[in-house]
Amino acid sequence: MKFDLVIRGGRVISGGKVSLRDVFIRDGRIADLRSPSRAAAPAARIIDARGLLVLPGIIDAHAHFRLKLGPRRYTSDDFSSGSAAAVCGGVTTFIDYTGQAPGESPLAGLRARMKEAAGRCHADYSFHCLLTGWRKLGSPGRQISACVAAGAPTFKMFTAYGARGLMSDDSDLGEALAESSARGALVCVHAESGPVIDALSRLVPPGSGIKALPLTRPDFTETQAVSRVSALAAAAAAPVYFVHLSAAGSAAVVAGARAAGARVMGETCPQYLALDESVFSRPDGHLYSCCPPVRTRADNAALWLALKKRSLQVIATDNCTFSRAQKDAWGGDVRRLPMGLPGAQTLLAAAYTYGVKAGRLSLQGLVGALCENPARIMGLKGKGFIRRGYDADLALIDPGCAVKADWRRLQHRTDYSPWQGRPLYGFPKYTVLRGRVAAEAGELAEPKSFRGRFLRRENPQFI
Repeated sequence: MKFDLVIRGGRVISGGKVSLRDVFIRDGRIADLRSPSRAAAPAARIIDARGLLVLPGIIDAHAHFRLKLGPRRYTSDDFSSGSAAAVCGGVTTFIDYTGQAPGESPLAGLRARMKEAAGRCHADYSFHCLLTGWRKLGSPGRQISACVAAGAPTFKMFTAYGARGLMSDDSDLGEALAESSARGALVCVHAESGPVIDALSRLVPPGSGIKALPLTRPDFTETQAVSRVSALAAAAAAPVYFVHLSAAGSAAVVAGARAAGARVMGETCPQYLALDESVFSRPDGHLYSCCPPVRTRADNAALWLALKKRSLQVIATDNCTFSRAQKDAWGGDVRRLPMGLPGAQTLLAAAYTYGVKAGRLSLQGLVGALCENPARIMGLKGKGFIRRGYDADLALIDPGCAVKADWRRLQHRTDYSPWQGRPLYGFPKYTVLRGRVAAEAGELAEPKSFRGRFLRRENPQFI
C-alpha cells in the first residue's frame, strides 16, 4: 500500500505522550502511526525525522491579517504574506476576525472576510465574528445562530474602545454570554477597563512618549475587567475565553474563577511571556507597542506558571503587523501609535525557546497550549493532534538548532521584529499542511500555490 508521505523516526508529541514513531500519510490525512522500522516504506516521499521533534501543526487562535485601519489603510501583512509567515513558522491553521462596523450583521462580516481570504492563504483559516453594537443588532440571538450554522461559533466582545463603538457594558455582556451559551457558541473577550484607561489617558503628562502606554494601561485595568467578566460568565452559567492576557493578576483571577466552578478560559502571547517593560526604554521602544502592553518579569513568570498549571490554556500571537514607517508616524503621541506586533512566524520558536528550553513548560504542555487546546476550545475537528484519521498537519523541529531572529529572513511584510537578534530554537525544518510539505527551512515550498482552506468549526469545548 503506497503512501504520499512517510515521516520516519521522529519523536512524536501528541495526546500528552512523547514516542518514537513513523507517521504514514495518505490523501491529506494520517493513515497510520507505527514503531520505527528500517524496512522500505512505499511512499512518494520519505522524510528522515531522526533527531527531530514531530509536533501537530500549530494553531494560532488569534491573528489579524489585512486589518482595516481606515479608508484604504491596512496593517502591513495581508492574508498572503501573513499566512506565508505563519506556515514558515509551523502554523498550519489561524483564526482571524471579521471587521464589520458595530451593529452590522456578523454573518455579513464573516462572508466579507471569507471573500477577502479566499485563494490568498498558505495555511488553513477561520474567523471569529465581532459581536459589537449589541443593542443595534436586532435579534442578536438569531444572528449568533446564523454564524454558528455558517461554521463560525466564536465571537469577540470588548470592554474597551468606547470611542470606536466597540465597548460593551455589563448588561450587553451578560446577555451575550447567555445567548451564546444557549446556541453552542463561545464569547471571547478583550478585557481592559476602557473608562479607566480613558481617565488615566487624560492624566498623563505631555511628552511622556512610549512610557505613556503602561501608565495609561496598568495591570489593574486588565485584571479588573477579567474579574468583572468572569463574574458575569458565572452568573450566566456560560463559558468565556479571555484573549491576550498579560498580567499576573489576570491569571490569578482566571485560576480562582475556575476553582470556583466557572467555565473561564484564557490565552496569552509570547510577548507577554518573554518581553518586559524594559523595552520601552529603548530608542525604538515605540516599536514594541501593543494592547495590553508588555509588563514585568514577574508577570512573565506568573503567566508561564499559569500555563504549566493549565489555568491558562492557549498561547496565540495577536499578530498585528506594522512597518517602521507606520509606527514612526505617531509623532510621540501614544494615542496615534499603531498597536500590535508581528508574531506569526515566531510563535512556535519563541514559545519553545522561552518555555521548553528554559524549563518553564514541558513538551507536552507546549503542544497542549499551541495545538491541542486551541483545537478543542475553538471547535477545529480533525486538527491539533497526531492521530489516525486527523489532518496531516505537522511541524518538524530540530531541538538543538538555534537561529538568530532577523526580520530580513522572515516572511512578514515589515522591517523589524520584536525578537531581532535573539537566538530562537524551534523554527521548523518542515511544515506539513494536509499531507504536503508547505514550507522547508523557513521558505515556502510552493510560493505561488495557496492551499489554505476555510475551516467550518463546530462545538467549542470548555477545557
